[in-house]
Amino acid sequence: MENINNVTVLGTGNMGPGIALQFARAGYRVTIWGRNEKSAEKGSKNLQTNITDLVREEIMDDDEAKAAMDNTRVTSDLEKAGTYAQLVIEAIPEILELKQQMFSRLEDICSPGTILASNTSTLLPTPLSEKLMHRERLIVTHFWNPAYLAPLVEVCGSEATSVEVIKITMGILKKIGNQPVLMHKEILGFLGNRLMHAMNREALALISEGVCDPEDIDMVVNMSFGPRFANLGPMEYLDAVGLDLVKNIQGYLYEDLDDTPGVMPVLDKLVSGGNLGMKTGKGLFDWSQKEDRIRENRDKDFIRRLKEMKFQI
Repeated sequence: MENINNVTVLGTGNMGPGIALQFARAGYRVTIWGRNEKSAEKGSKNLQTNITDLVREEIMDDDEAKAAMDNTRVTSDLEKAGTYAQLVIEAIPEILELKQQMFSRLEDICSPGTILASNTSTLLPTPLSEKLMHRERLIVTHFWNPAYLAPLVEVCGSEATSVEVIKITMGILKKIGNQPVLMHKEILGFLGNRLMHAMNREALALISEGVCDPEDIDMVVNMSFGPRFANLGPMEYLDAVGLDLVKNIQGYLYEDLDDTPGVMPVLDKLVSGGNLGMKTGKGLFDWSQKEDRIRENRDKDFIRRLKEMKFQI
C-alpha cells in the first residue's frame, strides 16, 4: 500500500481538480471522475484553468504544466476511475447519504488495500464509514480552497481507522508538498472551521449591534493580527505576550463575547432576502463594482503571502 502511484479524485467543482493537480504536479497518475460527461468536461476545464493560473504566476513552467496534464485523465466511468486506484479522495457534495453510498460503491470496485479518503469539511469519519465492511481504510483529508495553493490539509481518522492508513496518508500529503495536521479525535468542523467561525460569530454580532461596519472588521483583521498570525501563530502569541496577561483579559472579556446558539440572525436575514454574497452581487458588501478585482487578485495575493512566508508552493 505504501507504493502509491495511482490516485483518483471524485468531483469536478472547486475542490476536485485542485486536489488532482497537487498529485499530478508531484508525478502521480491521477484520474478525475465526474458523475456524467458534462461534469467530466467541467473537471477538465477547471484543471486547465488552475494550471494556467500557476503558469501565469511562474509557479509552473510550460514543461511542468504539460507533465501535469499528461499525468491526468478525466472520466465519468466510476469503474474505470476506481479499479486501479490506490488512493481515492472524494470531493462530492456535502450530503452524508451521498458520500456513504459512494464509499460503499468504491469498496466493491477498488482493491482491498485502497485508501478511501474524504475531503469533507463538515462530516466526521465515523458516520462516513458506517456502511463500509472495512472501516479501517477510511480517513478524512480536508484540503483548503484553493487546494492547489493552500498548504493545509486537516487529517482525521475514526477510532476504526488503521494506524497504517494514517501513516501512509500523512506521508503522501507531505510528499506532494502539503502541510498535513493530524487531529487526535473527531470533532465537528475540525480545527480551521471551528476557529474561523468562532471569529465570524463575534464579527457578525459586532455588526448587528452597530459597533462597526463589515469593512471595519476586515480592516482590523488585515491590519493587525491577520498578518501577524502568518508568522507567529495564536498559541505562540499567547506565550509571547504572557499567559498572566491573557488570563486577566479573559477574566473580564469572555463573559461579554457573543454566545448566540445556531445561525446568527443577521446572516439568516441576508440569506432569506437572497443576498448570498459575491455570487448574487450583494451580501455583507455590494459586489457590483469590485467582484472582478477581488476574483482577479484573490489567488495572486495568496501566492504572494505564501512566498513571503517562504513556503514552497
